[in-house]
Amino acid sequence: MKKKTKYLTIAALLGSAGLFTGSYLSFRASTLNLKKLVRKQRDIDFPASDPWVLEKRWYQNTKRLHRQIQTADGLTLRAILLPQAQATTKVAILAHGYHHSLEQMAPYAKLFYDLGFNVLVPDARGHGDSGGRTIGFGWLDRRDYVQWAQLMTQEYGPTATLVLFGISMGAATVLAASGEADLPQTVKAVIEDSGFSSVAKEVYYRMWSHYYLPAPSLMPLMTLFAKWQAGYAYQEGNILRQLLKSQTPTLFIHGGHDRHVPPKAFSRLYHAASMRKMAYFVPQADHVQAYATNRAKYEATIRHFLAQLKLV
Repeated sequence: MKKKTKYLTIAALLGSAGLFTGSYLSFRASTLNLKKLVRKQRDIDFPASDPWVLEKRWYQNTKRLHRQIQTADGLTLRAILLPQAQATTKVAILAHGYHHSLEQMAPYAKLFYDLGFNVLVPDARGHGDSGGRTIGFGWLDRRDYVQWAQLMTQEYGPTATLVLFGISMGAATVLAASGEADLPQTVKAVIEDSGFSSVAKEVYYRMWSHYYLPAPSLMPLMTLFAKWQAGYAYQEGNILRQLLKSQTPTLFIHGGHDRHVPPKAFSRLYHAASMRKMAYFVPQADHVQAYATNRAKYEATIRHFLAQLKLV
């Protein structure tokens, strides 16, 4: 009996150690940055087969200015500003996705530039040339985007017209920012593409459906590690709750075959929103693929939404 108890104790200790290690490694993989990997993306030459090759080359060759902010937690975040040749006070502020960098937004930058906006494209905290060790999943980033909006309002004046646009994690960022009380009144519209409604739900979904890891077992410890090292618990990142506080007109975009953010997140967000809103759902599109699926309709939808608000 004593020997059996000893083995059970050892098994329990090994199981606990395995759970602890697995949770920490999962936290590191999901929430700590991969800065070197991200930066290498900037050195890639775009092949002719790239469907966005023209937009990416346009982005590389367009006049750019550099902007930066200092966050409340001491980070330096950097962005590129693409100013119009003719002076305008319209600014689109773009937010890229998880484990990407501002170059991901080249096609969208051209879209808004062609609509007559100056375009500000930041690197999110923990990505690209911006500072930080951890990824904010849109939650920490919401405060950063309030600052970017404040900076653009200072630069272009109190009569400036700002639009926030984001994809994936960037979509969650702009939705969360729209619920902040100190977001400048110059922000007249929000456009989100493939955003999620909850950081905790999104991390859980990725762990379970993409990496086939036991999310129910790992998540409690992962959340503790996130609170300890990243400064926030996943459950704090309630994007839906932020959206409920927003009255900024919002366009919701999502793909029916999204394998990273379930379409039910789109439905949850859209139906909860009380502001002036519009939806563009593309049944055959995967994650952040609505634009590639039908470029003309995507551009027309955004133009129509902004035209309804008299912003273009």
